[in-house]
Amino acid sequence: MPARTGALIIAYHPDQGQIEALCERIAPQVDRVLIIDNSEPPAGLEPADARVIEPGTNLGVGEAINLGVSQLIADDCGQVLLLDQDSRPASDMVARLLHCLQQSKARGERVAAVGPVIRDQASGEDAPFVRFALPFNRHLRQRQGAVACDFLITSGTLIDLECWPSVGPMRGAWFIDSIDMEWCFRARRAGFTVLGCFDTWLEHAIGQRQYALPGQRLAFRHHGPERLYTMMRNRVFLYRSQAPVAWVIQDLLRAAAKLAWFSLLVPPRWRNTRAMLRGLREGLLTRPVP
Repeated sequence: MPARTGALIIAYHPDQGQIEALCERIAPQVDRVLIIDNSEPPAGLEPADARVIEPGTNLGVGEAINLGVSQLIADDCGQVLLLDQDSRPASDMVARLLHCLQQSKARGERVAAVGPVIRDQASGEDAPFVRFALPFNRHLRQRQGAVACDFLITSGTLIDLECWPSVGPMRGAWFIDSIDMEWCFRARRAGFTVLGCFDTWLEHAIGQRQYALPGQRLAFRHHGPERLYTMMRNRVFLYRSQAPVAWVIQDLLRAAAKLAWFSLLVPPRWRNTRAMLRGLREGLLTRPVP
């Protein structure tokens, strides 16, 4: 497999300055930078050192990744780094991820992907890597090195394309939500390892928080009805696709809590309720789309 590394940025109505800053930061670390602009109409991005593809419609995250990966394979890339538009990687992140990948493969491990520590841009807190277990997950933290984990979020994930024919592409028709988790679960079922690398980091906007009561610590991430529909549908699809039992049990509790919270307390309550119930119904009664 060729040694070139490509960076793939998925954009949706991005801030031009934000995209330019990201390209300036990541271009010196990779051989190719490709942007899929899912904006409708296209945002007219023209960053230096990057190629832009404008489908003219919102393909969704999964299909945009698949399109970008196919283009980078055609450009003789052996690894693809996935990035969201609001991410800020460390200046040596790619080199450290590649070193982690190469060390693990030298030990005979079949590695599908490796990802950095995710640092919340708002709080500055580093998220742990996770292994699912009952009754509580294992939160993995250490100073350096790498660890096998159960999933990586999309942004910052470096995929070794040697695994792509065996694992397959992202679930493009799922559009958004649970796509990264489903792909990692599928990679692990195919006999590959997913690694978290403690030697580098990526700042990422985890999501906008709103507080239940003024001055209280209880917070939630706000989503509109259509996003709630997709979340509920795709989590049920994921339950039906051989997801780890521990994760399914835990997520059933999260789904019940989300249904109650957004139906009873977060406006527009009735629209939220209908969207989530529609998502649950379609997730249960329709075949999971590829």
